[in-house]
Amino acid sequence: MALSSASFAAEPPAPASQGPSKVCIDVQSNDTLINEFAGRLKETVAESGALSLAPTDDSCNLQLHVPGNLLRFQTAGGLMVSTVVIVTSSSDRYLSTSIAACKANDLKPCAVRAVAAAKLALLMAASDGT
Repeated sequence: MALSSASFAAEPPAPASQGPSKVCIDVQSNDTLINEFAGRLKETVAESGALSLAPTDDSCNLQLHVPGNLLRFQTAGGLMVSTVVIVTSSSDRYLSTSIAACKANDLKPCAVRAVAAAKLALLMAASDGT
């Protein structure tokens, strides 16, 4: 079961000729499940080829913001988690949002959807030509 949503604004976060765009993941929570999801996000970014983790917060082309709360709900198939990732440019301009639901014990599909939304936001911004 998965829900996904994305929308975009035009501002290229990084020139395409500079290699993979650098990403920072902003998570401000002590919640174990949120931190586990952030770990899946980092792994997925590293595996993406189009994105890489920024070495410092001031070198980000994109920021993936994970709000400090995850909706948890019980289904016949087990505990589900609704994730939200907001993608912004380095200047905090809104680019995209990923909203997805995954099993609490398998957060990777939600991380994959969030990274796909970030990559799509890059493509949409680059194709706009601004």
